[in-house]
Amino acid sequence: MGTDTAIFLTMILGLALPQFEAQTLDGQTHTGELIELSADRATFGTAQGSTTLETENILSIAAKEPVEQSEKPPVVVELTDGSVIFAGNYIASEGRARITLANGESVESPISAVHSVRFHGGELQAEQWTRLTGTKADSDLLVIRADETLDSHKGVIQNVTQDTVGFDLDGEILPVKRTKVYGFVYRHGDGDEPPPAICRITDATGSRWAARIVGLEGALQWETPTGLTVSQPLESVVRVDFSSGKVVYLSDMNPDSMNWTPFFGTKRRMPSLQQFYAPKFDRGFDSEVLSLDGVQYRKGLALNARTELVYRLPEGFSRFRAVVGIDDAVRPGGRARLLICGDDRVLLETDVSGKEPPQSLELDVAGVRRLTILVDYGNELGAGDRILICNARIVK
Repeated sequence: MGTDTAIFLTMILGLALPQFEAQTLDGQTHTGELIELSADRATFGTAQGSTTLETENILSIAAKEPVEQSEKPPVVVELTDGSVIFAGNYIASEGRARITLANGESVESPISAVHSVRFHGGELQAEQWTRLTGTKADSDLLVIRADETLDSHKGVIQNVTQDTVGFDLDGEILPVKRTKVYGFVYRHGDGDEPPPAICRITDATGSRWAARIVGLEGALQWETPTGLTVSQPLESVVRVDFSSGKVVYLSDMNPDSMNWTPFFGTKRRMPSLQQFYAPKFDRGFDSEVLSLDGVQYRKGLALNARTELVYRLPEGFSRFRAVVGIDDAVRPGGRARLLICGDDRVLLETDVSGKEPPQSLELDVAGVRRLTILVDYGNELGAGDRILICNARIVK
């Protein structure tokens, strides 16, 4: 269906399509009905006409209004391409898996595309599960719940039914009841890397799908790098993320160097003080969140004066963007000096005060190889000189 035809049908039929917002690499926002989407471009319809954007220039497309979140199904299936699916059920036999989605529909996949399956939740056990699934093993792993802990056993996962998980332990097939199984992990060889994804799609259940092919024919349709074909109505789509490789957050990078200097210098460094005043990544000074002027951020840096961070930037990135201000915990107090340099060139030198609103930064870092961020003491002698640099990122 062509773009003009889609707009015409929407108008004459009175169809109310959900509104989406596209964030582009140059910092612009485009809003409208999503009427076309492919690997190459996205088209938005508005009362003034249509706007087409190349996906290579798009960071993300997100629902403008909050999508009603459906209850997370009990089964979590992780594919080898990084997709994380909240599913109603998982059945497997003869090398094939059937995954029942939250809407009742099923998708089939070869077991070779499935990394792990988890049947139960729980925060404490989830941490143990993450450690187990992150460890490279030379066999499949069956993970059993034992009170508040998880026990893992090496063997081969066989057929998975509604009631049991078949487990080959030294040649003996054991039908383990699913009620006792927390989850299991399939072993895959090093050569089983799936093709790359062009975007990642988040739906109303919280499932995060890697997609290598994407299209829009009434519903959003995509194929994962591992070969699963999925279709969902636009009303269930929360976000389509094209940012992979286009944006990198500083909090996800390892700085070349980190250095904190006390206001009153000492002849020898005290490790306890160095640790206390060390930079915080993706969290605040006293809490798990970064908060500026009442707005909470998931990504960013929390830096005490006098802290210097030096990053080696990858090639091809042209802009540095962030929101900077004094931590809400000490506002309206606090004052610090912020200096940002690209190689030997000063990109920004400014005072940051708790009495002023946060500042949005956009700096030209084209060709810069070393980015230096220095938070220096203000005129309050180190009291409350705590800067948050939220959503600090480099963009192509």
